[in-house]
Amino acid sequence: MKRSGIINREIARIAAEMGHMDRITVCDCGFPIPDGAKVVDLSIIKGFPRLIDVLKALREELIIEKIILAKEIVDKNPEMHNAILKLFSDAAVDYVEHSEFKKIAAVSSKAYIRTGEATPYSNVILSSGVDF
Repeated sequence: MKRSGIINREIARIAAEMGHMDRITVCDCGFPIPDGAKVVDLSIIKGFPRLIDVLKALREELIIEKIILAKEIVDKNPEMHNAILKLFSDAAVDYVEHSEFKKIAAVSSKAYIRTGEATPYSNVILSSGVDF
């Protein structure tokens, strides 16, 4: 058994397979995930697990150089927006329309991690960095 860090075997595998600029999408329970996509569905009930808790765990495992958010989160979910920015304060941030966000996720995500989050626009694309 692992001593620390992420113990979910699918997420640990995805994290280990991430290369520079690879992307994963961490999303709320209502996000449309394309058929055939690699998905780790953590959702149990609305609100659990929370998006921010999953992001905190991933932050400990991965080097994130950039995040992509739907620009609607700024006005529609400022509390979540601020929490995400605080967590990834050292990463670049790109904002796109929600419709564009879904397209970017569909064509560039190695995997999706679905949470139980049930607040508006609580979706993040994480772009992996390197430690050298």
